[in-house]
Amino acid sequence: MLQNEPLMAQMPAELSNSMAADAIKQLQTLYPPAQTKFNIAQPVPKTDSFGTSLVFEMREKGYAVQEYNLTQPAGTVNGLSLQYAVDKPASSLFAGLYRVQLTVGKAILTRAYTAENNTAIPAGAWAKME
Repeated sequence: MLQNEPLMAQMPAELSNSMAADAIKQLQTLYPPAQTKFNIAQPVPKTDSFGTSLVFEMREKGYAVQEYNLTQPAGTVNGLSLQYAVDKPASSLFAGLYRVQLTVGKAILTRAYTAENNTAIPAGAWAKME
């Protein structure tokens, strides 16, 4: 069982920002900035420090970013769809682990992290499924 939205609101902003910065580095290796447009396919509430940091950093690195718009008909926007989730296992066996999952188009990028002093420490390599 995984937790999601409440976790993003409860996580310290520094931890969220650290994971978002690492996610951007991975996106840069796969999708060139200034040549890639991302369409955020979910709402990004102000209380979601990971999502707000991710969108801000994407723009800072040179990506075109179209934020979620409920009134925009599906399929009418050019670019790659991007969704994200930050969660952690509910089992005490995995206490202290967090997972970031980015869905870019049909590709899924996932990485696990541990937290130390509100900084994300990668607990493994990025995994990519297509």
